[in-house]
Parts: sequence; structure tokens; C-alpha cells
Amino acid sequence: MTGDPRDPQDPQGKTPPPEPESGAPEPAAPSPRGAESPEARMAELMASFEDQIDNLRSHIADLEARLSELRSSRDRLNNALNEFLNLQGFTEMLRATSDPRRVAEALLPLVRRIMDYDAMGVYLFNEAGTGIEPLNPAPAILNQAAQSQYEEGIFDWVVTERRPVVIPWMESFGPAADPPERNLIITPLVVGDHPMGAVILSTLRRSDEFATQELRMLAFVVTHAAVALQNALRAREAAELRDFYHSLLEHAGDIVFALDLQGRFTYANPRIEELGWRREELQGENYQALFRTAEMGERILGTLMRGARQTFDLEIKSRMAHSQQYLVSLVCLKNEKGERAGALGLMRNITETNRRQKKLLESERLAAYAQTVITLNHEINNPLTAVLGNLYLLEKEARRLNDEKLLARLKVIQDNCQRIQNVIKKLERIDELKTVSYLGSTKMVDIGGMDDDQPGE
Repeated sequence: MTGDPRDPQDPQGKTPPPEPESGAPEPAAPSPRGAESPEARMAELMASFEDQIDNLRSHIADLEARLSELRSSRDRLNNALNEFLNLQGFTEMLRATSDPRRVAEALLPLVRRIMDYDAMGVYLFNEAGTGIEPLNPAPAILNQAAQSQYEEGIFDWVVTERRPVVIPWMESFGPAADPPERNLIITPLVVGDHPMGAVILSTLRRSDEFATQELRMLAFVVTHAAVALQNALRAREAAELRDFYHSLLEHAGDIVFALDLQGRFTYANPRIEELGWRREELQGENYQALFRTAEMGERILGTLMRGARQTFDLEIKSRMAHSQQYLVSLVCLKNEKGERAGALGLMRNITETNRRQKKLLESERLAAYAQTVITLNHEINNPLTAVLGNLYLLEKEARRLNDEKLLARLKVIQDNCQRIQNVIKKLERIDELKTVSYLGSTKMVDIGGMDDDQPGE
């Protein structure tokens, strides 16, 4: 509600200001409290805007710094991930290879990811323990330095430390008048308590420039390489041993075969062909395809089922219908757990051996027979000569007495003496011993023609 202008008192109780006199200048209206000029207000706004812009710039700088830090963290994470993947790939490769030189070749680029180097060599102690052998191609000067470090006992010290050791080395790979400062980093190759050698790096970095993390990473990678080298060396030794035994089996003079628990052939060496079989034909076949006798079947089952170790003689007829004598040995094959896994057979052809042995026995028998004949000739002919001499005198006396009956008896004695002489002569002429039945199962030497020499009684 608006007050009446005629009312000298405002409805709100306020007295209006007096009206100016006519012709007097109108006073300027007073500025409200706190009011500023547009210029000041603009300046204030500009200052506020500048402060906000500065704050925004500072915030943007902080964000950029945080973004840069995040990018750095991301890069470090990516690098760490790449290193991990590289190490994982390196580890998988190490597990897969059985060649120590491939392990050394794979180690070189991985170490370069950790730190730069001018030259690198992987060295293993030789079997005699008198020196080291390089595993990868390295400069001759580095090989000489490695041998020198070994002879001076540095290798033994590094192995005891079980960590990378930085050693000054005043050598140059080029024709430099003043070689720059150079260091050797020697990292031991140790698996458990078994020292294998060392990895040597040549670098231009000063000794105070190596970060602890770098040396730890180097030791970690070299330790993995040591395990891989040990596995590779063992695998190579096992392969060489396996090849050696395989060569022995392949070139053995005896037949060698192997059976699984089901009695199937799993291996046969080339000598099996003397029985008329190619070993490819026997692969996977049951033993009865080759061994048809009941005795051999029982022997094989005894080894397969009970693990019995057996040695016996066996006659086998080959595909060419030739009968051969073999000395057979059967042993039980076992797996890593000590369980029966099959049978290993060894067959030696003793046909010719038996023939020679039989011939030797025959020769020995004939020699013994000859000695017996000589003995008989000596022990019988000597008294027989005396008997015949006295018989002649008796016959002469009987003729003088004209005693026919005595002469007849003397004739019988003379004929039997003559027969004894003939038997001795026949025994001397025998060059092959033959026997004939005498009484029951008793045998006697057959000298032939004895019935024709039977004297009268």
C-alpha cells in the first residue's frame, strides 16, 4: 500500500527528505553502501578470473604430472610384463632344449635387456677340474681374461659369494691408446651346492653405476640359466648313454629282444633275422609267432608273471627249417617304480659251439681210448707172448707123446690167444668210437667182425 504524498509522515513512520528550493542545484545521489565503479568491478572480476585460471593451470599441471606418472607406471609395468614374458619364454625354451649351447645363445639377448655389455662369455668348469671351457663364441681377449680369473681363484671366490661381482679390467677391444675404464661382471653358475662355472660380462659402465636391482635381476636370470644348463647337460649325457647302449644292442653278436607284459615284441635287434624274421614283422606280435615250443612259452610267462631270471638251452627251428641250438637268458624289465614292465631276452647261437664241443669231447674220448689200447697192448701182449711160447713147448711135447686129446685142447688155447691178438690189433685201428648194445642198457665199443673170429671150444 502506497502512502499518501500529502501526508508529511510516511506510513512506515519515516519523514521524507525536504524538497530542494527552486533554482538550487540538485545534489548528487549518494552511492549505495559497498557499491563499486564498473572499472573496479571489472578489475576485480579480471583478477578473480586470473586466479581461477592460475588454479586451473595448476590443477592441469598436477593432472599432467599424475598422467605422466601413470604413463611411467604403465611403461614400467609393460616393461616388467615384457621382461616377465621374455623370462617365461626363456624358461620354457630352457626346459625344452637339451643343447647347452642353445641355452647360452638364448641367455645373451636376455642379459642385454638387463644391462648393456661389450662382450659376454659363458664358461663351464671342465670335467677334470683343471680349467674352464667357453660355451659360446666370445672374443679371445675375454676368454684369456676368464682363464686368468679362474687361475687367480676369482671364480672360486665368486662361487662362494653366490652373487655378481664387479672387477676392474684395464683392457680394450680396439686399438685405443688409452683404453677407457672397463669392468668385468662375473656371475656364478651354481645349482644347489654344485658350481658349474660363471658368466662374464665386459662393460664400460663405472662400478658405481650399477643399480642393485640390475645385479639382482642378472643373478636371477643366470641362476635360471644354470638350472637349464644342468638339465641340458644331464639330458645330453642321458642321450649319449642311450645312444651308446642302443648301438651296443644294434651291433651285438647275439639276438636281443624285449617283450611287454602282454608278451608282445617291443624291440628286436637285427640278429633276429637269422631266424628268418625281419624285426619290423615282429614289432607288436606275440612271442608265440617266433617261439612255438611249450617250454619257451612257459619260460617267458615265468619271467613276465613272476619276474624269474632264467638261463636255459633251447632248440629252435627257423623259417628256413634249420634247427639251431640257442642259449637263452631271460630277465625281468622294471619301470621307474620298480614294477614289472616286461622281459628282456638274450639268445646266443651255440650250434657251432656245441658241434665243436662235441668234437672236442670225441677227440678227448678217442685219446683216452688210444691210451687204453696202448695199455692193453702192453699189459696183454707181453704175458700173451709168454703164454704162446709155453703153448708151443706143450704142443711139441704132446706131438712127441702122440696125445691127440691134449693137442686138441692146446689148439683151443692157441686159437683164443690168436683171437686176443686180433682184438688188440682192431682196437689199435679204430679212429671213431662206436658203441653197440651189450646187456640191457650197457654199451660196449664196436670193433666190428668179432663174430668171425670166434674160436671153437
